[in-house]
Amino acid sequence: MLPSMMIPRRRGRALIVSAAILVALSTFAAAGPALASGGAPRAPRAAEHPSKLAHGAAPHFMKGGTLFKHPKPRIVDHDQGGPLKLPNGPLRIRGKQKPSAFIPAVQSGGIPRKPAASISVAVNTAHAVPTTLVPAEPSEASDGRVVVYTTNDRVGFSVNGGASFVSFNPASLYSDAPFGGADGDQVVQYVPQINRFVWLDQYWGNAAGANEYRLAVFPPSAVTATGLSFWTYWNITAASFSLPRPFLDFPDLAVGNGYLYLSCNNGAGGKVYSSVIARIGLTNLQMSLNLAAPPQPWRYVTGALFFGRVAQHTGSVAYWAQNSSTSQIQVSDWPESSVFWFGPTTVSVFTWPNSNYTTKEPDGDKWLSTYTGTILAAAVTPAPTGAPNGSLWLAWTAGIGTGRLAWLSQPHVELVQLSLPKFTFVSQTAIWNPGFAISYPSLNVSQDGHLGIALAAGGSGHWANSAVADWTAAPFTGWYITSGNTSCTCNRYGDYIAIRPAYGTKNAFTASGYGTDLTGKTSWAYDPHFAQFTIFP
Repeated sequence: MLPSMMIPRRRGRALIVSAAILVALSTFAAAGPALASGGAPRAPRAAEHPSKLAHGAAPHFMKGGTLFKHPKPRIVDHDQGGPLKLPNGPLRIRGKQKPSAFIPAVQSGGIPRKPAASISVAVNTAHAVPTTLVPAEPSEASDGRVVVYTTNDRVGFSVNGGASFVSFNPASLYSDAPFGGADGDQVVQYVPQINRFVWLDQYWGNAAGANEYRLAVFPPSAVTATGLSFWTYWNITAASFSLPRPFLDFPDLAVGNGYLYLSCNNGAGGKVYSSVIARIGLTNLQMSLNLAAPPQPWRYVTGALFFGRVAQHTGSVAYWAQNSSTSQIQVSDWPESSVFWFGPTTVSVFTWPNSNYTTKEPDGDKWLSTYTGTILAAAVTPAPTGAPNGSLWLAWTAGIGTGRLAWLSQPHVELVQLSLPKFTFVSQTAIWNPGFAISYPSLNVSQDGHLGIALAAGGSGHWANSAVADWTAAPFTGWYITSGNTSCTCNRYGDYIAIRPAYGTKNAFTASGYGTDLTGKTSWAYDPHFAQFTIFP
C-alpha cells in the first residue's frame, strides 16, 4: 500500500505519539545535546514511544501441530500500487554504465546450466514449499542445518539443509483462528545471538478491518522431520502500538546486535496512513517474556515513514531510508544505546527515472507493478580491512530512462552505497540489462562481510524469475535460481523474496525465490526455490 500523505518533519527532539496526533502537531521536549561521531552535537529526530505494559504482547506456549489439507486458491488483493509519486530532485546525471550479466538456470531444452564461475551452488531445491495464494512471496532462514521457509500461505521446515521440506498451513499449528484467520505476508529470520528462529505470520482482517501478527520464536532443536514440536508466540495488533487504525501490513524483520526490528504499515480501507518501526529485545524473546517488560522492554516509532524497512545486518545502529525525490534520499538512524532516533538526513544521489515501468512476459502479462521507486532493500556491510567505516547499501526499482538516461532502456534496480556514520555518498550503480527488466531487490550480508543480492528479472520475451549474486565479486554476474515457463496472470511479481547469510559458511548465502511453472500441468503453479550458494571472489 502507498501512503496517502507524507507528514512534514521538523528537526528537534520530538516525542513520537500516535499517527493521529502526528498529523495534527509535533510535540517537542527539552533535553541535552546528543553527540555524533567525533563529538559534534547532533539534534535527535525524536524520542521513541516506550510501550505500555497494557499494550505488551504476552507470550503463549504451543506444542504439537498436524498436517493441514491444502486450501483452495485465493487471490490476495493488495493496494501497494506504483510508481511512488516523488518530486523531481536536482538534476545529477551520470554516465552510461555497463549492463549487468545474468546466467540462466537452464538452457533451452531444460538442460541444467552451470552458474557463474564465482558462484558454487550447494542446494537449489525446486518446489520447496507449495503455495496457492497469489503471489508466492517466499522468505527463508537457516542455522546451517535447519531451514524454515515461508510462502504466502504455508510454512515449511527442513532438517537436511533445505534438500527437502515438510510444510503446513500456519492455521493448523494453532488451536484458535482470531481475526480473519492465518495466511498472508510472512517473514522469517534466524538470530544466532540467541540461537532462535523468529517467524512472523500476518493474519487476515476481520469484518472491522482489524488483524494481528503472530510472532513465533523457537530454537532449531524444535524443528523435526515431521514439523515443529514446540514454540512460543506473541500476538501483536495495532493497539500494541497505540495506533488509531486497525490493520497491519507489509511486515519485515531485521536483526541487530541486541534487538530484533519489526517494521510494518498501518492503515484502513486499503490505504496506508503510517508506518511502525519497533525494536524488540532479544533477551525477552529468548526468555519468553512480555515484550514490554524488562530487561529489554520493546520500544517503537510511528509516523509516515514510507515503508521504512530497517537495514539487514544492522549491528548496533538501526538504519532506514526513503526516496524523497528522484535525486535525494532521506536516511534515519536509531542507535541501540539511545532512546532517540535521528534524522532524516538528506543525501544527494544521481538522478534516476521514476516512470515507465511497463514490462511484459512472453504471454503479454505485466509482472512489475508494485513498490516502484520505494526503497525495498537495505543492508550494512562492515569496514574492509584498513578502511575506517562500514557502508549502508540501499536498493530500489527504477523505471526506463529518457534523454541522457535513455541508455536505461528497461526497468532496473538502483544500488547506492553510503559511508557510515555520516551517510557520505560513495557510489551508485544501475543493475540493468537492455534485454529485460530487473526488480524487487533484497540485500543481506554474509558472515565474512560480503553483500548478497536477490533480484527478480524478466519481461521483454523472458519469464519472470529470481536471481542471486554477490556484489563484492567482480564482475557482477547474477545467476537465476529458478526457471519459469509461464506467468501468473496477476500482473505483479509480489512483495517478497529473501536472501540471508548461510551460517556456518563464511562466504555463503541462502535465498528464496520463485518462478511460475506450467510443466505437466493444466494451469500455472508457483515454483518456490530454496538455494544455498558460496562465493569465490
